[in-house]
Amino acid sequence: MRTQIYEIEKTFKEVFESEDDLFKSVDSVYELSNDKKYYKLVISIHGLSTIDQSIIHTKFIFKSDLDKKYLIDESFNYLYDINCIYHKIEFSGYLDLKTKISDIIESDNFGEDIKMLSDFIESPAIFLNYYMKKHGITEYSIFDVEYEPKFKTTPCDKTTFDFKFNINNNYKIELSIYKIDREEADGYDVYKFQFKFMDDVVTFENDSMKNLHSFIGEHIAKVLDKKLKNK
Repeated sequence: MRTQIYEIEKTFKEVFESEDDLFKSVDSVYELSNDKKYYKLVISIHGLSTIDQSIIHTKFIFKSDLDKKYLIDESFNYLYDINCIYHKIEFSGYLDLKTKISDIIESDNFGEDIKMLSDFIESPAIFLNYYMKKHGITEYSIFDVEYEPKFKTTPCDKTTFDFKFNINNNYKIELSIYKIDREEADGYDVYKFQFKFMDDVVTFENDSMKNLHSFIGEHIAKVLDKKLKNK
């Protein structure tokens, strides 16, 4: 028996909307396939925080009939890592679907980039201040960090990870992080960190997302020094 769309919606409510889970947003949209033979039901999740972990972003994609009543395939793809790296999961019925989705979340079955970004948003202000102090940067203090996804249902290859930093309870800095794949960057992964402070926009590059707190803290100080001290 084919899975009905309402069962998908019910599953996500049961898995992701418990009292212990907090979200920035959960959004869904239908996208017509290129051959116009089915719809893709895309469910995007931003800033999931559970008791055990944080997941900054993922998507679940199901194939729906043109009437948007039934699935045409007892499987789904979920965004395993940024820049369109998906894993396909097969299931058999509503209960198995619920189990498969819960297992993905509980086992933190995601790629390194999503995991590192997710670790960053757990307690960003505390760790940013620690790493800045460790680098001898003591005149700036991070009061608050907000994760603010700009596009709730944007294509995965256009996704940026967007943050706002409250510095010294006086200045605001915006940061967008995105990745350029090897094919577009002469065989190497390139991560772009675009900072906006007042009317200045400056972009730094790194070859990984390791040591995010240290890298971001150091470059926040550079952005502030350039604007405030002309360094």
